[in-house]
Amino acid sequence: MEASRAHTSNTPSQQAQKRPVAVTILAGYSLALAIVTGLPQLYYVLFAINHQIFPIGPHVNFLGALWYGYVANGQQGGYLQVDPGSLAGGIEDAFMMGPLYFITGLGLLRLRKWVFPVGLITGAMIFYANLYFLLSGTLGSPHTATDLLTTVLSSIPYFVYSFWLIPTLLLRRSLFAQLA
Repeated sequence: MEASRAHTSNTPSQQAQKRPVAVTILAGYSLALAIVTGLPQLYYVLFAINHQIFPIGPHVNFLGALWYGYVANGQQGGYLQVDPGSLAGGIEDAFMMGPLYFITGLGLLRLRKWVFPVGLITGAMIFYANLYFLLSGTLGSPHTATDLLTTVLSSIPYFVYSFWLIPTLLLRRSLFAQLA
């Protein structure tokens, strides 16, 4: 009985030894996406609620200036106005995708078995949302070269994430089945 209990309990140092470097990097990538996606989109939702308290522009508070820079120094003016589609995307990113990236990153770091379904959901959802964003941003109404370039470039990290996360979970599933 004691031997089986010792066999199933893993210390953090034992987990780190079992976790491949690629999974650790993927976990860090997931946590970085949580910050890079969640905070600016949360700020955009707050901007939608109250433009005066949460302004967007080059010379406002840190997050307002960051958001302004995020939309190519204001060249994509559509994001400086609140429209239902952009707001829905902001709400999705701030309250769903940002937390999913964070939770998936923690699950990958700790090699938890629940990361398998949560990670598959995260990877599939961001692939779908990003594909929609890319196609609507490039095939929709006429855009400037800057609009097209920023749309394509901002899509790449999310496609990389999906194409790295989903195969990792599927091919390395046994890695995540060991711990509760």
